Amino acid sequence: MTDKKTNRSSDRAGEPGSFHSFLDRRGFVKNGMAVGAGLALTSKSAIAQAESSEKVLKVALVGCGLQGQALMDSARTDESLKGTYQMVAVCDIWKTNLIRMSRTLQAYKLGPATPYEDIEEMLQKEEIDALMVATPDWMHAPHTIIGLEAGKAVYCEKMMSNTIAAAASMVKAQEKTGGVLQIGHQRRSNPRYLHARNKIVFGDKLLGRVTHAYGQWNRAVSDPYGWPKGSELSPAELSKWGYDSMESFRNWRWYKKYGGGPISDLGAHQIDLFNWMFDAMPTRVVAAGGVDYYKEFEHEDNVMAIYEYDVDGATSRGYYQVLTTTSSQGFYEKFMGVNGTLSISESDAVNQVYREARAPSWDSYAAKGLIVKDATKETIYHKFWEQPKKWPGPHLPSRWLAGKATADVRETKGLDPWDLPITLDVRPHAPHVKAFFQAVRKNDPAAVNCTVQSAFATCVTVLSAIKAIKNGGTYTFKPGEFTA
Repeated sequence: MTDKKTNRSSDRAGEPGSFHSFLDRRGFVKNGMAVGAGLALTSKSAIAQAESSEKVLKVALVGCGLQGQALMDSARTDESLKGTYQMVAVCDIWKTNLIRMSRTLQAYKLGPATPYEDIEEMLQKEEIDALMVATPDWMHAPHTIIGLEAGKAVYCEKMMSNTIAAAASMVKAQEKTGGVLQIGHQRRSNPRYLHARNKIVFGDKLLGRVTHAYGQWNRAVSDPYGWPKGSELSPAELSKWGYDSMESFRNWRWYKKYGGGPISDLGAHQIDLFNWMFDAMPTRVVAAGGVDYYKEFEHEDNVMAIYEYDVDGATSRGYYQVLTTTSSQGFYEKFMGVNGTLSISESDAVNQVYREARAPSWDSYAAKGLIVKDATKETIYHKFWEQPKKWPGPHLPSRWLAGKATADVRETKGLDPWDLPITLDVRPHAPHVKAFFQAVRKNDPAAVNCTVQSAFATCVTVLSAIKAIKNGGTYTFKPGEFTA
């Protein structure tokens, strides 16, 4: 079946290059998305050999695009990780990515990393302890499953997948193999977010009952990704790997076969925080959005969603928006309680906390270092939306965090309540990568900071916003829906 508008074939089981046929060829599935009997515990896995805390981990990167680059930058900018790992191989179907990544790793003395196009060939030829998977979303499940079956630890980028069925197959694979698998919701390892959740929201409960949450990720209008002249994959190569054209390969996030659209690509980071901070799963989602600007693409270019949570017998709501036609105020999250509000982001410019005038004094919290009191504001007010900021450019927050792309407006001299090592020189993924490496050394699946089970629940939460839009604006979650 072919879509007349896009001239793209649907992803039916058995089609050459489809996700289903990829798994079928390797014997992972018999019916639907069930994991095949080929998955089994590997008694002499590379993971078991990485038990020593002194061992240099042998790591391979699968997917050498922008996200793969972000992971490598995160690892190399963390001084505590230097000398603890070596990149032995890189894998990507596009030679342009392979060449760039190989040269980058060699320049930073993290290689030499042998380049491969095929993950199975790489796993057969290389001694590897851990895989870092940063391929397009539709390939997360097959690449993760192949890695787990081979006895490797796997760090897989978020979203788990662009379909709930494929995400469920990853859960089943981890359960069957008992392998170490961490999903890349990196805020769960960020010291700033851990402090906010464990101390401010839950531990000392500065905010009181949190009744509402807000998150956004806004990006300006942009052109589709292109490619250097002469670097194109041939039609045969594209077909071999399941892509319909070079344009869809480069802009996979916008197509339903390959990705989940902006709500998945960007929203997954922050909607995951709603579940994590409320310590609950939503009961219902109300959403609106559409393909209103980028008419050439398939996914909604804007989504606004409200999630409802039952928190200790009372309703709390989380509102999220992702826009791709304005970069207004970039990306951040906010948690609002009866005693105060927390504004937080991976960006250093946004983090503030303020007390409601009617709330009890916070002086005792400031005295023990939980927060830092502003000498000029009795209630620690620093409403960032009332002051000019350095907002991120339209793309790539990692570039902005490196100080390479900012708007030319004054920087706010606001309150940062955490004196923590999240600086312009350390990328936001770094603590999450470090947590994964530590789990690999322990050979302990429970030691990761984002388990495949919790990431599956986030996948269901995020993708259900699209269900709500298609369902007339609302979707009610069913019992057991958050468990694979």
